[in-house]
Amino acid sequence: MNEQDEARLEDLLAASEALDEDIGKLLRKCQATSTRSVIALALCHAAFEHALSQRLLLEAGLTGTALALCRLQFEVVVRAAWTGQGATDQWIDAFAAPVAAAVSVHKEPITGPPIASMLEMFGRQAPQVATEFSKLAATIPAMNSFVHGGSQIVAHSLMGGYPADRLAGVLLNRNLLQWYTANCAVVVARDPQLVPRMRLLREKHGGCMPPPIAPQGAAASTTAA
Repeated sequence: MNEQDEARLEDLLAASEALDEDIGKLLRKCQATSTRSVIALALCHAAFEHALSQRLLLEAGLTGTALALCRLQFEVVVRAAWTGQGATDQWIDAFAAPVAAAVSVHKEPITGPPIASMLEMFGRQAPQVATEFSKLAATIPAMNSFVHGGSQIVAHSLMGGYPADRLAGVLLNRNLLQWYTANCAVVVARDPQLVPRMRLLREKHGGCMPPPIAPQGAAASTTAA
């Protein structure tokens, strides 16, 4: 690995840890007030866990598993945002309905639309975030190979690692998804005192994320920043 790229990756990992600390504090302040917000916030916490795991695995040099988590984090963040504002009340009620105890094999009470359909919904309601999510979605197909045991994970194992500059790009995208995780949580919590913190997060930690595609403001919806 290039020494300069390695140094940048180490700096980015440290910055990512600081971002995680602030986002963790913010998530703990977000309280559910409805069935919809209970589900959406649970998804936000799951996405946060995926992100923490990615960073810790990268720090430990376990990059193959960290890259597999990129897809999990992305999909949970998108589903959290969709659940918070895109899902119908009927879907929320069906998802929250008890599953029969006699069922021996787990079965989802109801499934949501595919990720592509969720992105289309964002495109109609919040084009800026739809563009951000679509850019991130374009990176996911390569990560599927790490999830399903394809050629990428084979090549990764044979190389004995992943280039530091590529890992830095993964971290930048991961951190942007962390910001959207917090944004979604703030929106569904409906606590106006938390809204200004989204702008502060961007101002404090923007250096460890990709540049925004448009000026970011306070969170007014799951898709507003």
